[in-house]
Amino acid sequence: MSDNTPQTRQARLAGRLDRLRIRHLRFLGLIEAHGSLSGAAAELALSQPAATKMLQEIEAAFGTELVARTTRGAALTPAGQLALGRLRIALNAMSAAMEAIDAAPPVPVVRLGILPLAGVVALPMLLARMASRPGCPHLVVHESTVAGLLGMLDRGELDCVIGRVGSSLEASATREMRVTPLWEERLAIACALDHPVARKRALGLSNLRDYDWVITPRGAHTRTLFEAPFLNAGIVPPQPTVESFSFHTNLCIVAQSRMLTIAPESAVRHYAQLGMVRQVRHGGWFAAGRTVFITRDDAAGAPGVVAVSEGLAELMEEASSRLQFVGAGAR
Repeated sequence: MSDNTPQTRQARLAGRLDRLRIRHLRFLGLIEAHGSLSGAAAELALSQPAATKMLQEIEAAFGTELVARTTRGAALTPAGQLALGRLRIALNAMSAAMEAIDAAPPVPVVRLGILPLAGVVALPMLLARMASRPGCPHLVVHESTVAGLLGMLDRGELDCVIGRVGSSLEASATREMRVTPLWEERLAIACALDHPVARKRALGLSNLRDYDWVITPRGAHTRTLFEAPFLNAGIVPPQPTVESFSFHTNLCIVAQSRMLTIAPESAVRHYAQLGMVRQVRHGGWFAAGRTVFITRDDAAGAPGVVAVSEGLAELMEEASSRLQFVGAGAR
């Protein structure tokens, strides 16, 4: 009877992993990028026989075919695609570890993804809290869209994200990840200080079609929340004059134009306090968006990520005791 205990299977797996080097891990990604074995070999300065041997070593370690030769070059098999996804995570983790060790003295490095709205109030408050403590991590901040941040997190290019999760992205965001709710925030309409609607006491949903708009492109979570009340009321949503993903860009455009925009209430309040825009009174038609903290399971226990998570938890606890999240428009 063959020995197939968990300990034996783990030992066999460790033996196969010992055959791999960093260049092996990069090789699959280069094959995918170039669409050929020769292109990958050239980038690693390998001869064709050496490249073929390297591929054989990778496939022997994984125990299956990872690359299919075609008349046009080479393509990853489904198993190869699955392996590459995992290898990218490992390579990105190694890159982050090297960056942390290169610091003097070494400090935890946290690759934090944020939506632009988080940079207005939440991130500065978080940084102020963490800076007062020993062992404050070094943050490398990346801004992107919801889909962009989740994709980077899935590939291991980010350790954690302060963002939003739309219904269509719930599954991908929670697969092998931990999602912690932070706050909910409604959208607000903004206009220039001298815009005709700035001092209107009542504004109907149908009236909004009479104005020019700068809005996030279709497919963005904010655009979906913006269009929903119009569609529910049987009204064709306004077609934007300008489309832009950045709330900051949109609010600056509005401040110098006759257009309207919609943005998270914290961003609108921030620019209103700067004397650039005015928040427009409306009927509260737009649903609240949920902001969450997302970490990869394999990064959740890292000291830097724990420090970020604990800092956010303390901010939310303070906000709860005051019944509102200062500047974030929590509901």
